[in-house]
Amino acid sequence: MKLQTAVSSDSPIDDVAEFLKEQYPEKYALIENWEELDIKLSAEPVGDNTYIVFLEVPEEEFEKLTNIFPSKEEALGAFITTAQEAGWEVVPESYVVYHADFEGDVLIAGIKTEEGISKHDQLHLEEMIQKMLRYPRVVVYSSDVLTYIKDLYPEVDSKAFVISREIARKVGKAPDLEDIAKLYGKDVSKLEGKLELIEELLRGPIKLPGGEVEIKPYYYPLEV
Repeated sequence: MKLQTAVSSDSPIDDVAEFLKEQYPEKYALIENWEELDIKLSAEPVGDNTYIVFLEVPEEEFEKLTNIFPSKEEALGAFITTAQEAGWEVVPESYVVYHADFEGDVLIAGIKTEEGISKHDQLHLEEMIQKMLRYPRVVVYSSDVLTYIKDLYPEVDSKAFVISREIARKVGKAPDLEDIAKLYGKDVSKLEGKLELIEELLRGPIKLPGGEVEIKPYYYPLEV
């Protein structure tokens, strides 16, 4: 399994464990408290004195802890919970694309996964969210659509990769999705078209009226 966390450093990180111990003791505590495991650390620069630190542990390692936990799976689960509390996250390997529109007075929300597109009216959002919960990343174009599901899915903010926010970080202001659609020659008059385009934008670089912009991958820590 692979975990990640974002850190800041003015100089290259040579000894990752020592760096965490000195600069991020709360993150280093995970390694210290699970010293029985064979943990490998590495750091990757991502610009502006920011690094992603990766922590890798072969899942077989958790067999060592079956004298403490009832099973390897429970040991792994406890490790992940402890890691999340210390500011680490599992590197996301999948995502769900989400968008929502009003059709008249009725909210229609939709998601796109590897299984295809499904649409849900405002009375059946719970069914949609049950599907969304299986994915570590929720990809949206604008954060506005998150407000429609926050009551039912309060942790969605901590999982949401917001494309317009990433564009704005690079160029100052993100255009509307409809303006981007014109550059791609896409029909976004229907919800299905918007979901398809949002997913296409993940493949980057993104076409904008003033040129192209490269945004970070969806699987990077959200705070990078």
